[in-house]
Amino acid sequence: MMKYIEVLDQNGLKAMKISEQEAPKNTDFEVKIAVYAAGVNRADVLQRLGNYPPPEGISSILGLEVAGEIVAIGCQVQGFKKGDRVMALLPGGGYAQFVVVDYRLLMPIPKHLDYIQAAGIPEVFLTAYQTLFNLARLRPKEQVLIHAGASGVGTAAIQLANIWGAQVSVTVGSDEKARFCQKLGADKAYNYKTQSWSTLLLEHTAGQGADVILDCVGGDYLSKNIDCAALDGRIILIAYMSNAWANEINLGKILQKRLTFKGSTLRSRSLAYKSDLIHSFNRHYKVALVAKELKPIIDWVLPWELADQAHQRMIQNLNKGKIILTIS
Repeated sequence: MMKYIEVLDQNGLKAMKISEQEAPKNTDFEVKIAVYAAGVNRADVLQRLGNYPPPEGISSILGLEVAGEIVAIGCQVQGFKKGDRVMALLPGGGYAQFVVVDYRLLMPIPKHLDYIQAAGIPEVFLTAYQTLFNLARLRPKEQVLIHAGASGVGTAAIQLANIWGAQVSVTVGSDEKARFCQKLGADKAYNYKTQSWSTLLLEHTAGQGADVILDCVGGDYLSKNIDCAALDGRIILIAYMSNAWANEINLGKILQKRLTFKGSTLRSRSLAYKSDLIHSFNRHYKVALVAKELKPIIDWVLPWELADQAHQRMIQNLNKGKIILTIS
């Protein structure tokens, strides 16, 4: 048996409580992990509210990234053994004492990181890496604009782009977050509540604009993204925190600037895609991670009994970096 966080309906409210069910069993290509920490992502909040159901055949338990110890191993697993400390990218199931996952979605935890820090890596760093490089084809010295710069994905993207040699600008919701992102490596940080970020970005780039824009906001940000995108710019949408609908889009500017617009989520990708993504990330950034040049930014650590407080902090956009649940 194992404990896990169950989402249940209480008078119309999606509440969470710790319940108990049979622990999952690993198959030949899977390992079973004793989970010690789980990362909180906005996808968890959306799924809890019924707005982001798991892919078919995937556990309905919340949680897309964990860190823990391998306690059982399938006969076809390669490169890992029982007792290894690992972090894992999951399609679901992370808010639980145990989880099973294909070994190709594992990463060993560097010696200098604890389980809490490691739980803040897989989902956000792989999402940021996929967006900047697989989809946007970011090149050194290009200008990149990252919305929600103080979020988990934002803090990962700042570091990845910075090490790559790009010029980084971000939008954030407070002056405190602006200073935080600049200390992390952003060249410019705009408070979207008090500043016209699209206008300022054009001014700061001498009219050139951003070559790559990572957008998780959607809504009216799309037209502003088009306004401040550079010639041959690439706009990548990975979420729509504001609104799924965008109005008054100037198609003429898209043509004139030869813009590319892409949308993507990581959760629904195939095992082969995710495995290749992990290999590519390790090839380019494993050394930086081990050398502490890359680091997970941990905002808040809570016991999983207080998961609702973690979700509320994320809903209110108060976090700077990752929120982590410790599993007991």
